[in-house]
Amino acid sequence: MPMSNGAFLSRVAALALCSATLLAGCNGGPALDLATNDIGGSVVSSPGAKELPLPEPVLTPAQQRDAALSMFLASRQIAEVPEYRAAQADLDADGVDDLLMLLDDPNWCSDAGCSLLVFRGDDDAGYRLVTETTVTHAPIAVGAQRHNGWHDLLVGVGGDGTQAGTVALQFNGEGYPRNPTLLAMLAEGSTPRANVLIE
Repeated sequence: MPMSNGAFLSRVAALALCSATLLAGCNGGPALDLATNDIGGSVVSSPGAKELPLPEPVLTPAQQRDAALSMFLASRQIAEVPEYRAAQADLDADGVDDLLMLLDDPNWCSDAGCSLLVFRGDDDAGYRLVTETTVTHAPIAVGAQRHNGWHDLLVGVGGDGTQAGTVALQFNGEGYPRNPTLLAMLAEGSTPRANVLIE
């Protein structure tokens, strides 16, 4: 049945009202203020538009490790990145892996050993330096015993004319000992149960 002119005009008016309502929002509020317009493939910001914050980039474990080393080197004003071997273990039993990094690079080693860096892992902030222990040798192992909530670290010492052996680094509440050669070596054959991380 053909539509009368009056019915046709009523329907057009209803559609126009409906379109205006959609542009203004379903509750009849003010029209939407679009933050950007796409013009010819480029995005142009509208005046007064609020920019949404970008999400923080998610770093891979390797990027977090490199960032920790970079911060350590920057604190020493050193630009050259050394060779290193790294391993992860939850040393403080907080459910987040911590980082051990043996700097086996000529600039960080002597006949007596190399520097060992221990970083505490943090889910949000990456790694924070706990201790730099000098003159250590691989193997580096995590012992079953704990002191002040942190596992002991078993490290090799010796060389440069001194007797070789293994010592247990015990956490003192703030960090591990900085010079393992000042500690008593473990008696041969009495090395406690440990998990080797760096061969």
